[in-house]
Amino acid sequence: MPMRNGMNKHFLVTVSNDYEHLTGEEFICSLFKQLSEHQITLLHISRLDATNMNKALMKMWDKPEDGVTGPLTVGARKALEMSRSLLSKSNMSVDQMITKTFPERYGKINDILREGATGLYDAIVLGKRASYTLQWVFERPAEETAKAIIQDRTLNSPLWICPEPEQGRKHVLIGVDGSEGSLRAVDHVGYILSRQDQHTVTLLHVENGAGLDTDLIFQKSTRILHGHRVADERIRLDTTWGLNVASTITGYAEKSGFAAIAVGLKGVAQGILKRMNLAGGTTAGLIGRAEKISLWCCP
Repeated sequence: MPMRNGMNKHFLVTVSNDYEHLTGEEFICSLFKQLSEHQITLLHISRLDATNMNKALMKMWDKPEDGVTGPLTVGARKALEMSRSLLSKSNMSVDQMITKTFPERYGKINDILREGATGLYDAIVLGKRASYTLQWVFERPAEETAKAIIQDRTLNSPLWICPEPEQGRKHVLIGVDGSEGSLRAVDHVGYILSRQDQHTVTLLHVENGAGLDTDLIFQKSTRILHGHRVADERIRLDTTWGLNVASTITGYAEKSGFAAIAVGLKGVAQGILKRMNLAGGTTAGLIGRAEKISLWCCP
């Protein structure tokens, strides 16, 4: 788990050559209220041996960049400049901004996970506007990228998969079933939103005939939120019925205009993600459904 100081959060934000669609940065700017203080590390991993990339993007920028080590393509330089500008001009206060860039070493997914494991980050933020955007960065479809990161056992920081944010979306929905994984998701959301009183937290339990103790699930989850000073007036409790848990949760979140859905990756046999089969083929469907909602996956 990341080291916590109660106020400043530290986010690892991946930056691609696609400087027109900085969805991860845009989501962070939209989530936090004015004067929230955070640390941001911008991470760009370049694949310089690609032969099919546009020659203009492959042209290297000769001028040294302040605080940047490693080679930069023209596209990457523009993306990093726009990322820094966007974050600097946002309502939240960026306490410290670090830029890291290096050529691909062990494959982009492994490189991101290695950096995430060494940096004590509170979340790894992965932009997702559409499949072609991530395919440009990782040269594989968006669903496969997220699935590969989630399945990797070295993932130890929550992963935020962020589509282009939609104006007016607020609040976070957590799928809960009392498992260890879902309680870790509750803990993560409580920590991130502890001082963000503009957002409510909805605990949603999907009934599907498993016979779980809903009251006990809500008690455990609410206790964790209280530990992060999330007051009762910011907590909503709800249950609904649905055999397809992933579809039920995303449908509920979409209808209610939530900004994010949080779920746990590890749980008991009846854990919510076990029923979703998130480690299997349902991953693409879950990520694909949340077209306007950020998905927070908590290991």
